[in-house]
Formats: sequence, structure tokens, C-alpha cells
Amino acid sequence: MGIFFAQTMNQLSPILGAFVVISALIFAGFIGFTDVFPMESWRKQILVSVLIAYGIYRGYRVYLQFKHHQKK
Repeated sequence: MGIFFAQTMNQLSPILGAFVVISALIFAGFIGFTDVFPMESWRKQILVSVLIAYGIYRGYRVYLQFKHHQKK
């Protein structure tokens, strides 16, 4: 049971990470191109920049996980 759970989590982690990357980038686009959340333009630019930077950082981490799993 423990081995199955560990293998499932190793496969699930990169998939969840990719979902987080896609969600962050979609949310950044949503914030950047709509006025649903009224805020000053400088705050909007900072928030979009942080979300894009996080998406890139997390995307790199997901890439390393996929690369690590392919070597096994």
C-alpha cells in the first residue's frame, strides 16, 4: 500500500504543479485585461508581474520534475 501511494504521489505532483502554473498565468491574464477587480494601475501591474514570475518559476520546477521522472 505504501509503495503504491508513493508512486501515485510522484506522478501526481508534476500534474498538480502544471495545473498551478496554468492557473497563475490565466489569473494574471484575467487581472491584466479586465476590470473585474477595481484597483490602481500600479497595483494591477505589480500583481500581474508577480503572478507571471511565479508561473515561470513554478513552470521551471515542474519541468525539472518531469525531466527527473523521465530519467527513471
